Amino acid sequence: MGDSSTTKGKGDEEKILGMIENSGRINLSSLAGQLGMQMKDLDAAIMRLESAGKINVKRQVDGTIIESRKKPQEQAPSDKPAEENIIKPQETEEENAIEIESSQIFFHDIPFNIRVLDTGDYVLHYHIQTPQIDFVTRALLDETKQSLVGDMQIETKDVYDPDKFKELRERFLKNSKNRLGNVLKKATEEDINLLSNVLVNEMLGLGDIEYILADNNIEEVVVNSSRDVVWVYHKGHGWLKTNVLLPTEDLIRNYSLRIAREVGRELTQMKPLLDAHLVTGDRVNATLYPISSVGNTITIRRFSRTPWTAVRLIDPAIGTLNSEVAAFLWMAIEYELSIIMTGGTASGKTSALNALMPFIQANHRVISMEDTRELMLPNYQHWVPMVTRPPGPQGEGEISMLDIMENALRMRPDRIVIGEVRRKRETEIMFEAMHTGHSVYATFHAEVAQEVVDRITSPPMSIPPIVMSSLHLIVTQYRNRRTGKRRTFEVAELLKTTEGMPKINLLYQWDAKTDTIKQVNKSIRVKEELERFTGMNEKEMYEELANKQAVLEWLFEQGIHSVSDVGKIINEYYSDKETVLELARSSKKGKKPENKETVVIKKKSK
Repeated sequence: MGDSSTTKGKGDEEKILGMIENSGRINLSSLAGQLGMQMKDLDAAIMRLESAGKINVKRQVDGTIIESRKKPQEQAPSDKPAEENIIKPQETEEENAIEIESSQIFFHDIPFNIRVLDTGDYVLHYHIQTPQIDFVTRALLDETKQSLVGDMQIETKDVYDPDKFKELRERFLKNSKNRLGNVLKKATEEDINLLSNVLVNEMLGLGDIEYILADNNIEEVVVNSSRDVVWVYHKGHGWLKTNVLLPTEDLIRNYSLRIAREVGRELTQMKPLLDAHLVTGDRVNATLYPISSVGNTITIRRFSRTPWTAVRLIDPAIGTLNSEVAAFLWMAIEYELSIIMTGGTASGKTSALNALMPFIQANHRVISMEDTRELMLPNYQHWVPMVTRPPGPQGEGEISMLDIMENALRMRPDRIVIGEVRRKRETEIMFEAMHTGHSVYATFHAEVAQEVVDRITSPPMSIPPIVMSSLHLIVTQYRNRRTGKRRTFEVAELLKTTEGMPKINLLYQWDAKTDTIKQVNKSIRVKEELERFTGMNEKEMYEELANKQAVLEWLFEQGIHSVSDVGKIINEYYSDKETVLELARSSKKGKKPENKETVVIKKKSK
């Protein structure tokens, strides 16, 4: 009996070794499926081969990879990609790398380290270090994953709706903990929790890409093909190479198909382009080979988890704008002047637009409309966010930006916020809303203020120049191509002329040599509008600007920069200006509040 068992074991080992040597490297789950072996028998055989030095075993969070110990030239050639269904960290030599920065992040209780490294390459490297899992435990996770998928029903609404998705994740997590707890008797509660979160992340998420998306410093995640590592756009360092690789085109395609199914879209060879967004709000674009000739691609624009405010933008470490310009834009928002935020791609148009939203009075009804939810207003505001909807598989059910804009005018808005204006009809409705007394804020693609006027009044838009007179200000955002930093490049007002074509009056402009924003001309139109509709004279306007500038600088000094906290102080300023100014002035004199709680302003009794 013992001899028979020994003979069978050797036979299994020969089969395993043959398959590994043929492919060079293989995933454990794939190997088990092809051999039809029980996982415990496969585990035993793998351990014997590893002990004999015939194979290498790599134990990773996302799976176990088995490699032949033979040198590459000894392996049988294969034109087939490695049979893996994991994201494999890229193997890089880092002994001589210089660490630029590092941090630890927890994603659903999974700790992982991030390092930005200078390896001597042309670009910096973004290195993720995730927990390593024992070989046998990894195999057990793979089995548990299969049983969980078979036992639990998932509907489209469960992954499309954020609240439903959260409930779904909790159900999977609870079941996973129960199953792993029954098998891993000696494991601690902390270990069971970590393993369960890893498992659920693999089943419902995008593998190692989920870890990247947990980093608030990342703006874009790009998969170019299975031949290249994942790239990321880092807020502080620009484009970086990661140590993450999606090893097969099938895996990239499967991730894209999963996203498409979740949003009810179709992605096929006949329809190889996908534009959608994840449950987190992150925007996703996917393309399939051969439209993308090198391989399948995924591009994820990461939705900011911490919305920008003017207080954050005036921080010298960020320096997008200064407190003087921020105070001027605050006054424009307060008195309901319409603004277009313009700039090139990734110049920070939407971030700057979001930064102005806390200046809107709390008793004003705000309707926002976007292709993908990016704006985040204070939680107390009277705000109705709306998003477009692409057509379904049969081409029905589309809700365009034009549909939402037309509908918004019937919703009694005080302020209308448009994510981006692209087409002639959308532009016409935007100016129609301005003419009917609504304050409108929108983003638009143009490099400078004059280009906004030229593009809108020329074909294909061909909006009559006289119509543009309802627009008050154009704010241009700019991304420095050398440093990657974003700046407010111009603030300009539109002046009405007898000829009809509006004239640009440049108020502020960024100076590249000194990296500062300087005043160019005094305001003419904004000054006239405020004099006509508020009764303020020029001296009172300058005093008001100085007061607003003092409040913004005080908020920065106190470390108050969240969108809701800033908005609350702004609205306290509207209702009890003197109390807020008193706090700001006392801070300037060195009398700082004992703690941040003191900024919760009590209304004076009347």
